[in-house]
Amino acid sequence: MDIGWAKALTIISILTSSNCWANEIYVNQIGNDFTLEVVQDGQDNYFQYCAVNNDSNCTDINGNAHNRADGVASDDTVVTSSTVGDDNTVVVAHATGQNNTNENITNIDIIGDGNKAQSIFSNPSNGSHSYSNMDWGGLKESNIEIDGDDNTVKHQSDSYGEVEANISVTGDDNSVIVYQRSMRNVANVDVTNGGGPVTANIQQLGSGWQDTGLNSYSVTQFCANSNGCSVSVTQY
Repeated sequence: MDIGWAKALTIISILTSSNCWANEIYVNQIGNDFTLEVVQDGQDNYFQYCAVNNDSNCTDINGNAHNRADGVASDDTVVTSSTVGDDNTVVVAHATGQNNTNENITNIDIIGDGNKAQSIFSNPSNGSHSYSNMDWGGLKESNIEIDGDDNTVKHQSDSYGEVEANISVTGDDNSVIVYQRSMRNVANVDVTNGGGPVTANIQQLGSGWQDTGLNSYSVTQFCANSNGCSVSVTQY
């Protein structure tokens, strides 16, 4: 039995031993140095982690098939999720990896009710880049923190290289989407509802999947407008 899989089963049995909380956890994972730690303190929370093989249970935060984590097991993979509150949904998928010192890291921390957080990595890679000395593969990292209610945060990357997104959301009804495609991307997003919700859409595309140029973007948005505030950035 894979060591990581055994750890996952041990943790899940502890967290789901009492049906009165009505929390759900679903894990689909095979292989490599897998570590999973999930804490759900509340009611009607849902956590999902998927890595392999066309599993219809692997859906996005809205319950739709995402087709992004159904084929390749991760290499390293550290998944940590801590949820305090009710009716929260967390979806994590790592269909990436295959060495080149891979680390697939997702840390999601939620305090509040009715939040949805999603971190999906896809496209495995290894070996040398065809047009540079940069290795394919490597770090994929999400650090998501939510303190409030009814927020939606999505980080998705199908990059063959190294990407990182640090997302902090405070207050209610905010929406943050970060998509990273090219080989080297870093996004730091900090939004606060100080009277109105923030909608942020960050697209780090480069010229294509093989673009090795660095895209880096940081934004801190405190919204006091009752009609809401928006941030929309596309980097090529």
